[in-house]
Amino acid sequence: MPRLLYAMVCNDIIVDRETGATSFIRTIEHAVVPELPVTLPPLYVGTMWEMEKNDTFSVALQLLAPSGKMETLGVQDVKDTGTMLHKLNFQLPGIPVAAEGRHMLVISIRTDSEWESVQELPIFIFKESAQKKATS
Repeated sequence: MPRLLYAMVCNDIIVDRETGATSFIRTIEHAVVPELPVTLPPLYVGTMWEMEKNDTFSVALQLLAPSGKMETLGVQDVKDTGTMLHKLNFQLPGIPVAAEGRHMLVISIRTDSEWESVQELPIFIFKESAQKKATS
């Protein structure tokens, strides 16, 4: 079974063509927005998986809102590459959010028929205060 080694939310990902080394640019854990609802700017979710021989699986990325509503943002299938490590990145064009609070990016895998959550990455959404708006 594949094992998630790390997951990172950031503004950009750069992968070196020669070495395969990954640079994560400006990690994201929160956003301050002027009003709600809003669509967050584009972002990336970078992951690294430890593979076993003949691992074939699917990875889903979902957004869990504070209200409990779950939205699937993307699904990728991973075939056995014969390597021990596998990098998998999601490029998200923008995430719509309707409320303040703790939103969770949920990473799940499916190896057979059942999905299993393997990681939750929080993104906190804060509404810009009226006082801050008045001084701007």
